[in-house]
Amino acid sequence: MGVKLTGVLLLVLLYLKFSLCDGVSIKGCKETERKALLDLKEGLKDPGRRLSSWIGQDCCIWRGVQCDNQTGHVVQLDLGNKRPLHDMFHYGPRSEPLEGEISPALLGLKHLQYLDLSMNFFGGIQIPAFIGSLAQLRYLDLSCAGFSGLVPHQLGNLSHLRHLDLSNPFYSSWNKAYVVRSYWLSNLSSLQYLNLNFVDLSKATDWLESLNTLPSVSEIYLSNCTLELPLSLAQVNLTKLQVLDLSSNNVHSVVPPWLFKLSSLESLDLSVNAFKGLVPSAIGNLTSLRVLNLANNRVLEGGVPLSLGNLCMLTSLDLSGNKYMHGDLNELGEVFSGCIKDSLEILNWVFSELTGPFPDWLGNLKSLKMLNLYGNYFYGPFLQLGLHSLKKLDVSRNTLNGSVPTNLGQLYPKLEFLDFAYNNLTGVLNEAHLAGLSKLQHLGFSANEFRVDLGSQWVPPLGLKMLLMWNSKLGPGFPSWIQKLENLSALLLSNAGISNTLPDWFWNFSANLQLVDLSHNDIRGKLPASLEHLSNLLYVDLSGNSFEGSVSQCPANLEYLRLFSNKITGTIPETLCYLKKLAALDLSKNQLIGKIPDCWNHSLQPKLFTFDLSDNKLSGGIPTTICSSSLDYLHLSNNNLSGKLPLSLRNCRALRTLDLGQNKISGSIPTWLPKSLLNLEALRLRSNMFVGRIPPGLGNHTALRVIDIAYNHLSGLIPHSLGNLKAMKVAHRIFYNKKVAFVAYDKISVDYVDNMEILYIISNKLGLGYMDNMRVNLKGKDVRYDKLLPLVISIDLSSNKLFGEIPGDLMSLSYLQNLNLSGNFLTGRIPQEINMLRWLESLDLSMNNLSSSIPATMTMLSLLSHLNLSYNNLSGEIPYGGQFFSLLDPSIYAGNSALCGFPMNKDCNNDTVSPHHKTSYDGGIVSQDDVNWLLVSMEVGYCFGLFTFGGLLLLKSEWRFSFLKFIDNFHV
Repeated sequence: MGVKLTGVLLLVLLYLKFSLCDGVSIKGCKETERKALLDLKEGLKDPGRRLSSWIGQDCCIWRGVQCDNQTGHVVQLDLGNKRPLHDMFHYGPRSEPLEGEISPALLGLKHLQYLDLSMNFFGGIQIPAFIGSLAQLRYLDLSCAGFSGLVPHQLGNLSHLRHLDLSNPFYSSWNKAYVVRSYWLSNLSSLQYLNLNFVDLSKATDWLESLNTLPSVSEIYLSNCTLELPLSLAQVNLTKLQVLDLSSNNVHSVVPPWLFKLSSLESLDLSVNAFKGLVPSAIGNLTSLRVLNLANNRVLEGGVPLSLGNLCMLTSLDLSGNKYMHGDLNELGEVFSGCIKDSLEILNWVFSELTGPFPDWLGNLKSLKMLNLYGNYFYGPFLQLGLHSLKKLDVSRNTLNGSVPTNLGQLYPKLEFLDFAYNNLTGVLNEAHLAGLSKLQHLGFSANEFRVDLGSQWVPPLGLKMLLMWNSKLGPGFPSWIQKLENLSALLLSNAGISNTLPDWFWNFSANLQLVDLSHNDIRGKLPASLEHLSNLLYVDLSGNSFEGSVSQCPANLEYLRLFSNKITGTIPETLCYLKKLAALDLSKNQLIGKIPDCWNHSLQPKLFTFDLSDNKLSGGIPTTICSSSLDYLHLSNNNLSGKLPLSLRNCRALRTLDLGQNKISGSIPTWLPKSLLNLEALRLRSNMFVGRIPPGLGNHTALRVIDIAYNHLSGLIPHSLGNLKAMKVAHRIFYNKKVAFVAYDKISVDYVDNMEILYIISNKLGLGYMDNMRVNLKGKDVRYDKLLPLVISIDLSSNKLFGEIPGDLMSLSYLQNLNLSGNFLTGRIPQEINMLRWLESLDLSMNNLSSSIPATMTMLSLLSHLNLSYNNLSGEIPYGGQFFSLLDPSIYAGNSALCGFPMNKDCNNDTVSPHHKTSYDGGIVSQDDVNWLLVSMEVGYCFGLFTFGGLLLLKSEWRFSFLKFIDNFHV
């Protein structure tokens, strides 16, 4: 009995020991760990109040905290701001990220096994080295959290770690993490998953040797790491490695042979590098391979090895962005007759300049579910293969001709995605062509030559979510069958030839609508009073039509509203100010009146990047609330706005275009404008009432390439500092912002992720990124530029009250295309160094008080096609030669009584200048007589050559036939 009692007492004592340790019960967290969590919280900024539940005694019920059921110790801390895949590339986070510092109080969680701080923003701080002291950690995720600097080698102390993710695909130059030496990686003996995507490994030359020591690692991701890829590895120990991603490292070498000794490999991504030569035949050794991505390399220049066909487990193959140098894809029939034909489910070979008809061997891939061949030069008939498993077929952006087959439903009965836009298909597309495609969710046939004749009685695939028919011959009637598509989320009918009234049912047929684009038709009718019932609506583009009425009340989630070039009247509703997700607002070219609402709350609108109200009848001042840290483009031109520039405009620190032209804005151009708007690329204040001087600070801009402050009342000297404008001294190229969404779009799977596809369509519709547009006065004409605007370099200071000399510093702006200083009070000479403006196309110095002679160096301006020097006090002979041969209009020089020479009817007669005065040009002497004789000789030579050639054609019939055939082919 005593023994039993002793045993019971022992159990009680053990219970007390473990349950009352630190003075708390196992039903609540340990007091020391609760305090550690509160200290951690103290160092964090929590704008989204994600840690608001961190109150009370029991920390085990706090958000993100998990305790061990037996001991009560905190074992898991999940503060990650994870988002689903389809939201990863959307406009901003799903919830506010944590910021601030990571307190060393974290070390109080001695039993922590799981730590996730991903998708937060810690402002570029270094990963805390003390994390390496959390000895029990098994899972560590610091991805996309804004860490930068040297990755601490102390992480190598985490010998129990199985999962390590330090990736950061949203890095910038100031918040990129890097590794100098990677020896510490070899200490992570338990590691199974490693993701270092976008971590700079350029200085870690030992990375491969370190990873080769890890016995259990099964997944390694090293994309965008700027790494050097060794060609040899003495002993390959990565026997359990199943996934290896080495993409986007710009590797210039052959494919390393050691890769093909990774016998357990199931996924290999070598895309976006510069691998040379042939895909090694040793690739056939990777018999477990399921996914192979060779996109955007040069590895197909030598062909495709037969051994590729022996990868019997391969389900996904991406050869995109690789030219197949052998030309005829039918040569690959033997490769795709191997066992790969039975396993392959996804084949991507896009934007690879492939040409010819579709190869017959595609019909052997009976398991194929996704086939992407868009962006090539395939010609001939539409793909007609009996691929009954196919769910996605994209052959858009090729040169297919002929008509669409009428048996598509029999060939591809399981199709969910069908897109054959941007081809040369002809004939008529009717109900028969789409019969049997009952599972379609995406249908795109934009920009072809056929006429669309889908009658009102046609029953479309009722599961359709995406319907893309822009640039098609669909009209003139609005297709009534669309109202049957209750699941439709995206409808694009831009430039479809529709010219009647929008039916009443349109805004009510589908509550799932996310994207509506009816732009550039001639659709009439009134805008609905409200669209608020369409709560999923993200994008509305009705521009370029004849809609009337006032701006509709919009749903809270709307991100794009484009209504330009209509007949919309009334005032701008204040409700637009409170659309929290608004990214682009374009109401230009309408008949809106009244004041611009002064209620824009940019703390609620952190994504607004373009704001265009130009070409209306708006009045009043510029709203003080119009600016935000995200605003890139602000267009308020051609209205009746008045008052001065508000001081709050300096908060537009991201602004790239400021267009306030053609208003009644007064006051001076403030000195804070060039100091605050440092990203400005285009400044247009034309035709206003500005007074005072041009701020010298404008010359400090590194990006400014368009300055138009013409037709104001500005006075003073032209600042010499304008000669410092760096963007006018370099050539410019147009860069399209290809979003990561395009890559992810083809990788996600056949299944639909609606938001991802909506983003893809929006990006594609906007031309891979928003294209700004603006009027620029060139060669005396107002020209609206959009896609080419980034290439325009122009200064227009005309029609002001500027005086003094033309600064010679301006002549260093070597890529300047347009310089207009006309209508001022400028004096002195035209700078001799003007020939340094070698890209100048238009020069207007008219209506000033310039004197002396025209510099002979101007004849060296080889691109000059518009010149106006009229109404000055210029004298002497007009230079002759070079580009002046093409500037023959005498009005160029009118109003300069002391000028003489060609093309004016005034000879230069004095003691030193004869009527045929010789002008030096490029080291030679050219006289007027020489020029006249040259012109006569050219005319005689031309006539002689023409008659000789014509005579030969009459005498030689075979020559005549060949010439006429050439002309006929040329016209075709």
